[in-house]
Amino acid sequence: MKQTLKAHNPIKHAKSFKYAFNGIFHALLNEANFRVQIVITAIAVLLGIYYRISVEEWSILTLATGLLLSAEMFNTVLENIIDRLITDYDENAKIIKDLAAGFVLIMAVTCAILLGLIFGSRILVTVFN
Repeated sequence: MKQTLKAHNPIKHAKSFKYAFNGIFHALLNEANFRVQIVITAIAVLLGIYYRISVEEWSILTLATGLLLSAEMFNTVLENIIDRLITDYDENAKIIKDLAAGFVLIMAVTCAILLGLIFGSRILVTVFN
């Protein structure tokens, strides 16, 4: 089967970024947990700048916070889909939502541990010196 390459339309490409940013802004405006995680990410970035963390630590920080924010958005998407498709209480829908929330919790704990490993000793030295 022969595949043809689609011509790249820069306008369509730009619009796809616009839609993605619309989704991020929607989460910022409507999801309290997402806002909290953005604040934590911003604090972590400021601490990274202040303590001049290594490239490897920046990589870990970026990956951890990016995955956490992505997990929160995925959870929101899943909850919204379920809420629109299922109007009455449904045990299976509850389980799906709980699993998605558990996914975010695991990612949040992992992120907290990684940020603690990066900044914990530095903060203790700063506070007690």
